[in-house]
Amino acid sequence: MAESSDVVLKGLLEATNLSVCVAVVSGAAREARRRHGLAPVSAALLGQAFAGAGVMASLQKGDSRINLQVECDGALRGLFVDVGVDGSMRGYVKNPLVDVELGQAFRWRAALGNSGFLSVLRDLGGEYYRSSVELTAFELGGDLNRYFEISEQVKTQVALGVAPRGDEPLGLVAAVLVQAMPQGNVAVLERLGSTLQGSLDAALADPAVDGADALFSRLVPGLVVTQRTPARFQCTCSREKTLSMLASLGKAEIQDIIDTTASTAVTCHFCATKYEISFPDLLGLMEQLTKNDVKN
Repeated sequence: MAESSDVVLKGLLEATNLSVCVAVVSGAAREARRRHGLAPVSAALLGQAFAGAGVMASLQKGDSRINLQVECDGALRGLFVDVGVDGSMRGYVKNPLVDVELGQAFRWRAALGNSGFLSVLRDLGGEYYRSSVELTAFELGGDLNRYFEISEQVKTQVALGVAPRGDEPLGLVAAVLVQAMPQGNVAVLERLGSTLQGSLDAALADPAVDGADALFSRLVPGLVVTQRTPARFQCTCSREKTLSMLASLGKAEIQDIIDTTASTAVTCHFCATKYEISFPDLLGLMEQLTKNDVKN
């Protein structure tokens, strides 16, 4: 592929006052697949969630983050992604081993099942807004459109797609979002929205479309990019945060670990990094908690 970097692009159709966002997050999706050992369907759905949350995050400002969560009764059981305005993204699926999909019309139904919810949490610098909708389309793009219709009440159309390139099933993982700005031309948006998924699928099927810029130009010819945000898989976990989490359990819980196993390990849900916590680490936590008790 000519372009390997993940990126979220944003532009404005000035004549109609419509905002257009395109995300290509193939690298992040592949990194998540590697870290979590994902089977193809689990990897494709998590990649789509990365892309969808990526275009949603591009609508926010500052240090905001978007959490996109799916809970379902299908084989996948659910997924969770966390994406920042800065392009950082991380996430996981509850069942990494799903590799069953149906025909095109019901492609993801076998993984998502027959009931569930899609939830979006917007972290706006410490102010949190959460809303949920019931899954009805049982494909992430369709259910995101329903979320915008019911929860955001801002005219928006979203399409998600995954296409292979050569032997790589996650060749291009992408999303496109069109949203009406104040006084935006809703009639034009609805006309674009009616063909948006088909246009994205057709563009992804073309080997000449090798990245976000080519996809952006194909979907909305002549649109000028006004914002470019590099995207990447990035987790905020650390050994220090892991030790802090263990300290929050309290002295009794830490003493129980010392008495039973003398060490422990904590694995991050988001990136699968494993932190080994040794006997000296646990003793250090006990010492620090004891000092805190004396101070208080």
